[in-house]
Amino acid sequence: MVKENKKPRFNIIDIIIILIMILAVAGIIIRYDIADDINFNATGETFEIEFFVHDILKGTEEYLQAGETFYITIDSIELGTVTEILDVRDTVSYVETVGGDIVESFLLERVDVTGIMRSTGRTTREGNVMINGNAFVAPGTNFFIHTGKRECWITVMDVRPVS
Repeated sequence: MVKENKKPRFNIIDIIIILIMILAVAGIIIRYDIADDINFNATGETFEIEFFVHDILKGTEEYLQAGETFYITIDSIELGTVTEILDVRDTVSYVETVGGDIVESFLLERVDVTGIMRSTGRTTREGNVMINGNAFVAPGTNFFIHTGKRECWITVMDVRPVS
């Protein structure tokens, strides 16, 4: 009997498997490094968000009181908690007359509400405010929110950090 000396042999498939494993580990490391930079689901800073609710039924503004928490209805992500209602006023509508003039008119039984809510989130490197890592908040942004008692559209008027 002849005893053969078996040397470990690597073929191309072994090299590909090792390369895939190295790339997978590198991908995991890079992903966690990027997640730390973006800070998904992080709540580091506190912001005051001034909001505007347009054209809701009179009487339902009572559901938008201080202490109510706003949730974005898609995933019920907490947007913020109302700290103050600044103004409740009759909804204004501009109507064109037969002569072509624009006149100001007030809608019966409809009101507009302006208020401030407090929220937590992060500021990205570009200066954008992110709530829960996935809700971009800036002036002019619209959200369909619910409070548990009411659903409505709000428009963000201003976002400012609380010192």
